[in-house]
Amino acid sequence: MRLSSRCHALPLAVRLLSASALVSVAAGPVWAQEVTEVVVTARKKPESLARAPISVAVITGEQLRRGGAYDLRDAQVLTPSLLITSTANEAQTTARLRGVGTVGDNPGLESSVSVVIDGVVRARTATAMSDLGVVERIEILKGPQTSLFGKGASAGIIQAVTEAPRFTPEQVYEVTAGERGTLAATAYVSGPLADKWAGSLSLVHRQRDGQYRINAGQGPRSETRDGDQNYDSLRGQLLYMDSDRLRVRLIADYTARDENCCTGTVVQVGATAPWINSLASGNGVPTTADVEGRRAFSNRSTAQHIKDGGLSAEVNWRLDSGPTLTSLTASRRFDHRQGYDADFSGADIYYRVPDDFGTRFDTLSQEWRLSGKNGPLDWLTGVYLSSEKVTRRDSYVYGEDYEPYLSLLLSSGASTNRVASLTGLTAGSAYPIGGGARDIHRQTEHNAALFANLDWALTTDVSAVLGLRLNRQTKTLNSAYRNTDGGVGCAAAQSLGSSGLGTLCQSFSNPAFNRLDLTQKMSDDALTGTFKLSWRTTPSLMSYASVARGWKGGGFNLDREQTTTYAADRDTSFRAETVTAYEVGLKGRWWRGRLAFDAAAFRQEFRDFQLNTFLGATFLVTSVPELTSHGIETETRVTLKNGLRLVSGVTWSESQFGSQPVPGLPRLTNARASFAPKWSATLQADYHREWRGLNWGAALDARYNADYNTGSDLAPIKIQGAYTLMNGRLSVANRAETVALDLWGTNLTNETYYQVVFGAPLQSGTFNAFVGQPRTIGLTLRLRQ
Repeated sequence: MRLSSRCHALPLAVRLLSASALVSVAAGPVWAQEVTEVVVTARKKPESLARAPISVAVITGEQLRRGGAYDLRDAQVLTPSLLITSTANEAQTTARLRGVGTVGDNPGLESSVSVVIDGVVRARTATAMSDLGVVERIEILKGPQTSLFGKGASAGIIQAVTEAPRFTPEQVYEVTAGERGTLAATAYVSGPLADKWAGSLSLVHRQRDGQYRINAGQGPRSETRDGDQNYDSLRGQLLYMDSDRLRVRLIADYTARDENCCTGTVVQVGATAPWINSLASGNGVPTTADVEGRRAFSNRSTAQHIKDGGLSAEVNWRLDSGPTLTSLTASRRFDHRQGYDADFSGADIYYRVPDDFGTRFDTLSQEWRLSGKNGPLDWLTGVYLSSEKVTRRDSYVYGEDYEPYLSLLLSSGASTNRVASLTGLTAGSAYPIGGGARDIHRQTEHNAALFANLDWALTTDVSAVLGLRLNRQTKTLNSAYRNTDGGVGCAAAQSLGSSGLGTLCQSFSNPAFNRLDLTQKMSDDALTGTFKLSWRTTPSLMSYASVARGWKGGGFNLDREQTTTYAADRDTSFRAETVTAYEVGLKGRWWRGRLAFDAAAFRQEFRDFQLNTFLGATFLVTSVPELTSHGIETETRVTLKNGLRLVSGVTWSESQFGSQPVPGLPRLTNARASFAPKWSATLQADYHREWRGLNWGAALDARYNADYNTGSDLAPIKIQGAYTLMNGRLSVANRAETVALDLWGTNLTNETYYQVVFGAPLQSGTFNAFVGQPRTIGLTLRLRQ
């Protein structure tokens, strides 16, 4: 099945560009007052967006509020180059820019698109997907950013900056209620605490019913919904200001999630479906696919528990000699535990339990920077140190239907005792109920980097930028593999030389891993950097050209790998990922900033691109020799005096693998990468007017994606057709904006679209999908003091 949109890529892109052009031509008499240019810190110093020689999209806090966005996933509706997807749980979330990103299902892989919140690099994309409180802006930096930022970032950066405490008292309270059990309550308080001290506190509670209706089959699962939301979050900040000499900002945050995530709904029913239904008394899998019905089958719990928290301290001290010394210290912990129905059916085949499945990240980072300006030279130099400990618990537990189901597979549905004849063991003893695999991976990583950035004004209109970073990374992985049943079924089949070893000896049932303790080490050194030239061709127009070298260190697959002879693969390492990127762009500001137009053309050449692929029962991590991404992106912003503001963005890109064959993934050769739509476009329109003593507002946000494949193996069944998402909001407030009421809706056209399509484990021909959230309508009451 392929879900498709009601409109097409090129027409929509043309409409958005045409609309922007018409407004810019026709709106001369109705320009608003001067628009203040957004200030960004994309190069770790404050500068206007118009002067930054880099492709960066900025989403302001006001845009987020009007769009009803409260985490980074919501922000993708507001910018075309960004795509964020989640799979089997909240800890498996992937961000992509310009069609490039690292699949997040394996914690051994770092993110090609790194996430930075208030200057602190998050361990993985998934560790930053909670409510951020009150956000000042989100900066989306496109292309490699490894010359200035921490580890990873070979494809870009998502940088979120939260609102700092203010010395003017402020209080904001919101209550939200909507369809599908949507309830939220938030509170934000900020103000002075003492002389030179200010503080703020953000409290958030959000909940929502699950989007999937669950058939629990033979149990023991009792939950009838899945994909729900239930979490609490708090963020406290302290700010010390001593004139312009010393600024200290302390931040503490904590989030706790208690949810069920995630089952998938069937998009294609395969030949094994009748056998699963025979084991589950007709409640194993559906007989026909019904994606719109959002019905899923899962007999085991998918309860997930996440605790995420951290502390950071940023000190900016302007020295007597002029330069500014910056210190940023941070410590964070992200702990995820989850139940998991590994076969995605109502039959009791195999599963994971929370005590033995989950990942914990403990990170500590320290950065020092010294920056200043001497005549035409604006300079910055620094040191970055980080330490990361990853604890990965993985398990597979045989349910009562595991052995009978393998028997049906190996006998084409004729017998539930085929395994006994192939192993010579009595029925039920080859894969005993409750047996299986239980592994623990403990990885430590240390990073150290020296970096410098020089911005030299060659003339009043021409500047040259040189950025360099020397990186060193070391990793040590200690893996303890255990089979709680000794792998008896696979061992017996091997001793008899039986057929069907590919089915009988899955990696999690392979005795080669029993009591195997394995230590692996690796070190990577890399020199990365960038060179840019910017030219202010007219007072209203700036153009630039850049070349950059990006890098993301190698690592280890935190999953079992076995060879074709069923030996344990003792080398699960993969190589570092590198990229060379070229970009030219221009930024224009006219009519006192009321019309803005940014455009960039880019080419990014990745080598040894790190790819994670689900093979039906286990994950394969491989390095793809070549991936190239090139394209053009534009953004237009128009502000009119009649209260109308339009923002449109269009991206055309081609992300394609090279001609070299990739073992185990034949479809990748010369093919377009997954999650890489040729066209993506966004349009934001908001209108505000005062009428009869009240402030009225309306906002509409639309995001269009052309078709793309949602699977790393590029199987045709996994293609998501072109689609459009639309969110809207109607607002009314008193003149002082102290009381406001919003009527809002997300996914207004109730589009059903795939996040990821995947092959149902051990079920030939059956495919499931994690789908996006359905339409939701609600009300928000906001009180401000």
